[in-house]
Amino acid sequence: MTSMDANLTNAHASEGQMFAAAVHSRTPKMLSDVQPRDVVTEPYAHYYRADVVARPLYEELAAGFPSLEMIVNGRADVGSNEAVRMTVKQVLGDRRISALWREFFEYHTSPDYWHDVTRLFAPHFRREFPGLEERIGRAYEDWRVVPRGFAGEAEVRLDCQFVMNTPVTRTSSVKTPHVDLCDKIFSALFYMRDPADSSAGGDLDIYDWRRDPRFVKHRTLNRDVELVKTVPYQANSYVCFVNSAEAVHGVSPRGLTPVPRRYINFIAELPIKAFEPKQLNRLQKFWYASEVDAALGDDRY
Repeated sequence: MTSMDANLTNAHASEGQMFAAAVHSRTPKMLSDVQPRDVVTEPYAHYYRADVVARPLYEELAAGFPSLEMIVNGRADVGSNEAVRMTVKQVLGDRRISALWREFFEYHTSPDYWHDVTRLFAPHFRREFPGLEERIGRAYEDWRVVPRGFAGEAEVRLDCQFVMNTPVTRTSSVKTPHVDLCDKIFSALFYMRDPADSSAGGDLDIYDWRRDPRFVKHRTLNRDVELVKTVPYQANSYVCFVNSAEAVHGVSPRGLTPVPRRYINFIAELPIKAFEPKQLNRLQKFWYASEVDAALGDDRY
């Protein structure tokens, strides 16, 4: 462990002690009152709720969401409709971020949060990833948790991120249909739409496969999937899901707007791959060349 990692680990521990009482009294716990029956299983395991946080507390959180300038942090190469973010490691060490937000990030990268995740989703993990617990060597409920970016032994590293999709100068989707990286088994989004944002699009689209899964990297061809559900990009709404080869999702195109798309991103990352996306073969890539380019978007570069 480097001295920097040691200092940040110690800082994280002191943050936990400092915020312990506040975490129990003020921090919204996104899954604490959810029951297993609330999880929808088709086309893959997910949960959605609007108005997830009490209005006065949500307004306080929204008012403390960092500015685009703070998140970009001096970068000059940011393009149209690009995702920029601040991770838990950055947030917990940044006193410009409000105590309430740091409490939120502290809790949602903690073992307590992971216990809620497994209380609701462990049966779905077992169905999607048979043999994964044996590969890891522990039951999901017993996995050791460390915030992503910090040192320490862990089976799962949790991240909580401020994310903005930058102002849009050409109509585009920030992410065409895809699954998240295969070392991540759980993802969630907490939308914090700016009241000044009147643009169309930016919704989360949920897809089902028309055929057996096949990918270009982690993206899908439009011909292979069909849109079955849309979660609106709506302030104070939360959606989470098990990430697997079945969990195809994307973001609907946004029109021109100077207002960033704002949300919190939650990630559960493993030290190994939970699944391996089956790729299109070389001949299929040739047959569907234009569709492959459309699916990859900026990833083709």
